[in-house]
Amino acid sequence: MRRKGLRQFEPLAYLLPALLFFFLFTYYPFIKTVFNSFFLTNFMGVRREFVGLENYLRILQDKDFLAAVKNTFLYVLTSVPVSVFIALVLAMVASRKTLCSPVYETMYALPMAMSSSVCAMIFELMYNPSLGILNELLGTNISWLTDSRFTIYAISFISVWMNIGYNFLFLLAAVRNVPADLIEAATMEGTGAVRLTTRIILPIISPTVFFLIINSLAKSMMMSGLVIILSDGGRSGSASTMISYMYTQSVNAQNYNNGYAAAVIAFLITFAMMLLSFGFEKKYVNYD
Repeated sequence: MRRKGLRQFEPLAYLLPALLFFFLFTYYPFIKTVFNSFFLTNFMGVRREFVGLENYLRILQDKDFLAAVKNTFLYVLTSVPVSVFIALVLAMVASRKTLCSPVYETMYALPMAMSSSVCAMIFELMYNPSLGILNELLGTNISWLTDSRFTIYAISFISVWMNIGYNFLFLLAAVRNVPADLIEAATMEGTGAVRLTTRIILPIISPTVFFLIINSLAKSMMMSGLVIILSDGGRSGSASTMISYMYTQSVNAQNYNNGYAAAVIAFLITFAMMLLSFGFEKKYVNYD
């Protein structure tokens, strides 16, 4: 009986290191951030007095934070669907194995092997208004990383390029697992390429597409690295996101009151977006 009782706790023993890791580096900092957001803190992060919702009300009236929320949604709407769509097109093109398949599969997946800092430096040179290749090709004279009209879209383009490889690998595996006899039967009945993709292939691979959208959505809502590297946290709010705003307030300005509140609001907005996305799962995702 004693051995049987120990065996019941054996799975928990295997999970315990991971649970401790998550608690120490994820749950505990999150709980502490939420708790501190209701207090007034000094530049050292030491709690002084309880102020309730005052920190939240202050940043919700801050034009820079509202601009950061807007930029975050613009970034999500321009990067997530585009990266998934391009990866799907590449997966469809590469679905049939040929002698050259390993070559272009590696080329398509290569961006995921590069760090964000390296990609940022490469694109910073491309975006240079006087020396960059982009203005040379387009015949324009645009300051892509300083002009508030283009900064967030320029950063979104980098994100699309970086995420294509990751999305491509998942979608390629999903497309190649679609039953060949089903595609052959549809083709013999005269089904066109567009109808074949929308009516047969997409419903079958919809769980993979849904996973990639959810994954990309979560990462994009929390994005800050490219903004901090390329635009100094978003000069004058032109490209600032919710997390880069939090970073700027907490690290640069040492204003932890705004930083804590911004972090919690960013989490709540992201959580709401995730719940909204899962609301479409039953209607558009096919697990049969």
